[in-house]
Amino acid sequence: MPVSEAIEIRGYQHAKYWFDDGSVIVTVSQILSKSRDSAEGAVLFKLHSSLLARHSTYFNRVLDGAGTVGGEKLEPDNLAAGSWIPTVTVPPALGVRVDDFVSLLEHLYHDTPLSSKTPFTHVASILRVSSPSQLDFPRLHDLARGYLEAMFPSGPLPFTHPDHLEEALALTRTYKIGSIRKGIYYSLVTTTNFEPEEVDEGEVVNRDDSLSQHQNGIVEDSNTRHTVLLPADVERCGKLMAEIVDHFTPILFTPPTTPHMACTDVFADKWMSLVIHSAIADGGVYKPLETLEFVKRLDWAAEGLCPACVREKREEWTEEQVVVWEKMDGWIG
Repeated sequence: MPVSEAIEIRGYQHAKYWFDDGSVIVTVSQILSKSRDSAEGAVLFKLHSSLLARHSTYFNRVLDGAGTVGGEKLEPDNLAAGSWIPTVTVPPALGVRVDDFVSLLEHLYHDTPLSSKTPFTHVASILRVSSPSQLDFPRLHDLARGYLEAMFPSGPLPFTHPDHLEEALALTRTYKIGSIRKGIYYSLVTTTNFEPEEVDEGEVVNRDDSLSQHQNGIVEDSNTRHTVLLPADVERCGKLMAEIVDHFTPILFTPPTTPHMACTDVFADKWMSLVIHSAIADGGVYKPLETLEFVKRLDWAAEGLCPACVREKREEWTEEQVVVWEKMDGWIG
């Protein structure tokens, strides 16, 4: 929307990002959580047009570079009578949320800049609002993408399970971040109850009605505002779990052999008590990466294995972790 077009502004000034020396007013609608793009009032930000235009393709375009296009005359309640200032109303169809826009400003004005310690929610907000489909801050979008990728494992060693898995998966799909997609699916399978609870037919209909998919690909339950998995992702998780169990069960329940009979006997005697019982107790049959790491860290030398066999088996278990990780590409599809 050109800044010179007449705009009826309804909303309130943001408490922090309303600068006396600001040179443009940006209006962001209060997007509801329903699937329809609708607004309930708006928040007004008085900002510095040169800063926005320098970093954003979107603002550079609508502000004509430096924001010098003649603007809309505002009401005396907002500015002194006779004042003129460019105004930009962000179209609700872009899906820009007020809290995401605030996160963007917190970075631009160095209040909460992105870093390796930035929480997921802040990174996700900036990733969305800086994307080409929203306000298009190319360098900032790449920076947020890098920090998001650093939060999630991209390989089997070491493997950790971060939070916000459902929302992170939606972000990988929307912004084509393939490097961490597999690890997120694995974490969903091994740390969450990804399958929806069984309910009667009427409740299923009501739940479907409460789901809303935002422009950025995130699906929320509007009753709880929690991000939920798409049915296709639930199906992938179920398939992944089945494939993991089929592959890993014979490995887990078969004591290893070694070139030395004495060491093979140690495994035959100790495998059940040290490995299988523990795996059954904590669901290790569908957690191959963690279970193999646990097995590697057991003090096999203290149990009677020779140093050569300890070294050999640990190398084999590490190789098996890599095998599982690589096979997951095909299992997820």
